[in-house]
Amino acid sequence: MPIKVSSLTSLILTLFILYSSSLKAQETIDFDIKLAGFTIGQMKATKTLENDTTIYRLDSKVSFWLFGTIKVDYHTEVKYHDDIFIDSKVSSKTNRGNFISRIWLEGDEYKIDANGYKYEHKDIIKSPIHHSAVRLFFEEPKGITVMIAENLGKFSEIRSHGKGIYTTHIEGDENKYYYQNGKMQKVSMHNPIKNYEVKRRE
Repeated sequence: MPIKVSSLTSLILTLFILYSSSLKAQETIDFDIKLAGFTIGQMKATKTLENDTTIYRLDSKVSFWLFGTIKVDYHTEVKYHDDIFIDSKVSSKTNRGNFISRIWLEGDEYKIDANGYKYEHKDIIKSPIHHSAVRLFFEEPKGITVMIAENLGKFSEIRSHGKGIYTTHIEGDENKYYYQNGKMQKVSMHNPIKNYEVKRRE
């Protein structure tokens, strides 16, 4: 009988260790999406660590009036392996069309197939990607000077303006990010449909 109890205890302990090692570390941040001072939607940003893989997600829904009701359901998922960008998918469902943009590592080069509202871009990148737009929601880009926009498949310079303020510039649009104690507080976003602001919800 003692042998059976000991064996059962060992089995339970082993299963607990295996379960604990498979747990995912996760960080979640909630944002409000504002237009002209009014809240038009919400965004949830999630960062999941699993072994040597980091998965970032942005999920948002907005609805506003612009010569008719505009609805946008927007999802971004980006994967890094050992701090190297390996895959991203950006999907949006709108009443102006549905769009998907993808960047993926194939061999030693990235394939880009980006599609958006009045936008298409296909390309190949042969150098490693270390930083993309989604990471700006989780960490201040201190010392980072360039990133790729997952939805457009193009690089942008990151310019520091002191006191936790940074801007990115792509396709003639400027986005401005504001940080406090390393945490992003808000970002002013330029969009082909309408400019808006994403603000951290405390």
